[in-house]
This record gives sequence, structure tokens and C-alpha cells, in this order.
Amino acid sequence: MESFVLRLRAVIECGNAAHALKDVEGFLMDPEGYALMLLAAEGYGVGEILEVGSYMGRSTCWLALGAKHAHREKVTAVDHFKGSPEHQSGRECESLALVEEGTTFNRFMENLRTAGVQDYVEPIIASSEEAVRNWNKPIRLLFIEGDHSYAASRRDYELWSPFVVPGGYICFHDIGNAPGVTLFHQELLKQSSQYSHIVSVVSLSVLQKNA
Repeated sequence: MESFVLRLRAVIECGNAAHALKDVEGFLMDPEGYALMLLAAEGYGVGEILEVGSYMGRSTCWLALGAKHAHREKVTAVDHFKGSPEHQSGRECESLALVEEGTTFNRFMENLRTAGVQDYVEPIIASSEEAVRNWNKPIRLLFIEGDHSYAASRRDYELWSPFVVPGGYICFHDIGNAPGVTLFHQELLKQSSQYSHIVSVVSLSVLQKNA
């Protein structure tokens, strides 16, 4: 009976968060967001939560809601806030905010405030390469969600994965949807003995660093 009640509470939690974030623009589905929320709240390890690629803050809000609810680490959001190639004017996922303002940062901050998590997110306005130069903290949860090309996914992994603690997690999004990140993800699982795949939620893949 107790486990059943816990499962019901999980449904309510997910529904409440999804409702709160229903107007936040982004491509993360609710089950994927809830998985990130649970990892932020209950995931193994001691260290930072770091996201590479925040766009309008949809995934950032999911992560921050989990971390804030559990009184754990704040979320560090690394992004130049100039959008990925597909968000540029005339492209398939053109961003109106980006076209009008030249940045997604203002909309990002507005969404954090709407979700009530602006106090639980520390944005770093920089490219991945620029941000990592001044980084020296352990990471327990790394979400790679920047440019979905093969080269960018590989670069972000190589820059940030050395900071992931044993037992910590790396998450990739759009596996099976975006060819570049999907190919890198496949290669990583075949070639590296450091990480084990533990679960996939729609197109979100969660890897755990072997202790």
C-alpha cells in the first residue's frame, strides 16, 4: 500500500510541475523533464548540477524544481543564449525571441521567475569552451543539451565529463531524433567502459559513471 501511495504522489508531482511549466518554450517532454527532476532531487553523489545548453529554460526549470524541493545543489546553466543553428532566422525551429532580441536570455530569466526557481539557478553566459576554463567543481549531474551535432556533443562531453564524480550521471537528449548526438551517444556506449546506460525516458538517455 505504501509503495502504491508513493507512486500516486509521483503522478501528482509530475502533473503539478508539468502544469507550472506548460507555457515554457522548449522541446523537452514532460516525462523527460520529470526524470531530470528526480535525478536532481534524489540522484546519487555530491557535487554540482550543470546543464550545457538552456535555450528558454524548460529543462533548467525541471532540474531546479527537483533540486529546490530536495534542498540540494543549485543548477548551473551554461549557455551563450544565442540559440543553436536550428533556432536562427529562417531555420526549421526559428526562435521569435532570438530574432527580435538577439538573445534568449531575457526569456530564460522570465521563465525561471514564473516557475519560482530564479533563486536556484546560476546562469553562466558563455560558450561551453569559455565556461569550462574557470570551472573546478565536481559535478554529480551533467545534462548535455547544446548544439545537437556530433562535433558539439563530443566536445561538450570531453570538456565536462572529467568533472563528473563516480556514481554521477550524464544525460543526453534527443537520442533517436537528432542524428549527431545519437551517433556520439552510440559510440560512447560502445567505446567507453566508464559509463553504463541505466534508463531511457522517451528520447532522454541517462548514463551513470561507474564507481
